[in-house]
Amino acid sequence: MATDGRWLSRHNVLENVGSTARDFCMLERNLLSHLKLALLLSLLSSSVLLRARLVPEPTHDPSRNDGSQAGIPLAAVQFLASLVAIAAGAWEYNSGYRDLRNMRAFLVAVRPHMAVMSLVAGVIFSTCIVLLAEENQL
Repeated sequence: MATDGRWLSRHNVLENVGSTARDFCMLERNLLSHLKLALLLSLLSSSVLLRARLVPEPTHDPSRNDGSQAGIPLAAVQFLASLVAIAAGAWEYNSGYRDLRNMRAFLVAVRPHMAVMSLVAGVIFSTCIVLLAEENQL
């Protein structure tokens, strides 16, 4: 067996020249940030569905349905936004890794990813507004 590394597939080995390792760590960090955002959005979605509060109301009866009906659609939109954040992170990671393997510059902002993440940011902002406006009903 050859000891010079010829037995390794050329497609699985990437030379560490320049900032390759740092760029790969950046790709992983961005993917993990997308996963953290998705986890937080799904947690927020669950808390809206379960009507969880940080400080419970002492006279609140959970069996009483006096809240607005905006909880289920709001939770569905938040959960959908979390899935979109995961998909956007995976797409950005795959395209960045492909560019890294082909030795192309990939630090230019990708427009579809930016548009999708702007949509997710809009969902987060509108969720904040709805939760502040409907504080006692949700």
